[in-house]
Amino acid sequence: MNPINRLAALLGLIVLLPIAYGVTTGSLDMVDAAVRAGLTLGAVIVVRILGRIGVSLLADSMERQAVVAETPQRRATDREGAAV
Repeated sequence: MNPINRLAALLGLIVLLPIAYGVTTGSLDMVDAAVRAGLTLGAVIVVRILGRIGVSLLADSMERQAVVAETPQRRATDREGAAV
């Protein structure tokens, strides 16, 4: 399990704590708790997908920058057939 999935799961569990508290104290009935838990699940899935996309875009841009940095830069005087 990658760190993005772990972070999303941890955030989902933290968000479920108030729902569990509301059910145990009786201030929240089971139908409302189920709706809130379903919305939490949907939010966690969206956050996980956006996190994965963001990290992959960041990694791709860093890889592109590394390739550019490794490519030798040629000066105008290094061109073949340049007038001396």
